[in-house]
Amino acid sequence: MTKINQPLVSIITPGWNGKSFVYRLLDSILLQTYTHIEYIYVDDGSTDGTKDVVLSYKNKFEDRGISFQYIYKENGGVSTAVEKGLQYVNGEYLCWPEYDDWLTPDSIEKKVKYLEEHPDCAVVTSDAWLVSEKQVDCAYGVLSRYNPNRFDRNHFVQALLSNSVFTAACQMCRMSAFDATHINRKIYPSPIGPNWQILLPMYYKYCRGFIQEPLCYYLVREDSISNGNYKTFEKRKKAIEEFIKAIKNTLITIDMPTDDLHLYQDLLDEKYALDKLQLGYESMDREYFNQALDYFVERNKPIPKRFHTQQRVFKSNLLFSIMKISRKVKHFIKC
Repeated sequence: MTKINQPLVSIITPGWNGKSFVYRLLDSILLQTYTHIEYIYVDDGSTDGTKDVVLSYKNKFEDRGISFQYIYKENGGVSTAVEKGLQYVNGEYLCWPEYDDWLTPDSIEKKVKYLEEHPDCAVVTSDAWLVSEKQVDCAYGVLSRYNPNRFDRNHFVQALLSNSVFTAACQMCRMSAFDATHINRKIYPSPIGPNWQILLPMYYKYCRGFIQEPLCYYLVREDSISNGNYKTFEKRKKAIEEFIKAIKNTLITIDMPTDDLHLYQDLLDEKYALDKLQLGYESMDREYFNQALDYFVERNKPIPKRFHTQQRVFKSNLLFSIMKISRKVKHFIKC
């Protein structure tokens, strides 16, 4: 297929202070075997010199025949940056990798090929290589961890319950399907990222395909929200609340029967009640644990067996005190 007959692929990268990382992504786009691409970098108010790094690639992209746009906006979060970029998209297909991940040379080509051969799929997701900041040249695993549900084509519930590959660099979608499910190309402006907002409406209406082969690299950073690394109780608690808000605000935009909406909202509430129980237990936060427990009590739902012991411990002042002391001793020994 000659370039003139190839579907145009739009790539949006939202970024804030990505000077130290973005070059890998930009280099990987230059190395793509598929070059009918338009590239849109949306700078979400960077202050670290990201602009200079990104703009230094403009001529390189254009020399390869890749359209290049740099857009600056005031800082508002990654979802607002993606939404800004969506207004400039002209392609038939869309990718939205974050600035700290990067693509294999055949990533775009293989995803386009999949969607061309599977017209019933609105989205295709690939696996990704996991790499650490200390050793970016050596992958230590794959993102899917070979989840047995990764090939499910009706993927809405899997995604709703976070049982899915969500990394932005793994995704490619049809803009026709996106436009059919997102009025005026708007998404909920969550600070934790746009992936649920982009994917869930399409998963509800269309099929999703999966490519087993890793077609990108997922950098696991200690300080990255998108990589799920939250070092304190308060940060983890805040992240859970942001996840819930993003998903619930996305669910109400989907054209579905009211009974379906209530069912999915309840599934979501139960999933995050379990997450809160786990966080409350790990953090030894009695109030938070008991608040999560209320979800099951108020609905007369059985409490999962794996939390029965924790429930007994948190109810007893003596057992709770013993566990706190035990944890302090273990922490002291480790140190």
